[in-house]
Amino acid sequence: MISDVLTVCHGNLCRSPMAAALLRHRLAGVRVRSAGLAAEVGQPAEAKAIAALSEIDIDIRAHRATQFTRELGNEAQLILTMTEAQKRSIESLYPLMRGRVFSIRSFDDADIDDPMGLSIAAFRTCRTALLGGVDYWVLKLTKLTGQSRDSAGSNAVSIDGDKW
Repeated sequence: MISDVLTVCHGNLCRSPMAAALLRHRLAGVRVRSAGLAAEVGQPAEAKAIAALSEIDIDIRAHRATQFTRELGNEAQLILTMTEAQKRSIESLYPLMRGRVFSIRSFDDADIDDPMGLSIAAFRTCRTALLGGVDYWVLKLTKLTGQSRDSAGSNAVSIDGDKW
């Protein structure tokens, strides 16, 4: 069973904290954290990200930016990036993480655009795009937790062809 998920974006101020909060809201019993590939550690979430999530009763005011590290990546059983380029970057830096790193919108090959510096409308658009990815992964993870052992008796399950 997947019990530790890490969401990753560039600065860990908008997209990945929003994604983590949305996942946390929908996945009971799963530890969900977020980090940035170039985070300014300790910075609060962008005010418009806080506002966009508060509109749907999710509070991320306590969020503080965290830098993606090998240790964080190794602890996570599933790493969800906001773009395909971020996925490739992590896999290039940490080849042993391959098979655990996916773009949150891998099902439709869409990247989640960075709304930093844009209007609240851009943050709402980001929230909507993230919700599509969250819905996909919640369904996928929920199906996995409901699966029994395979015919060989292994506890491993498959996500997009990779054993877990």
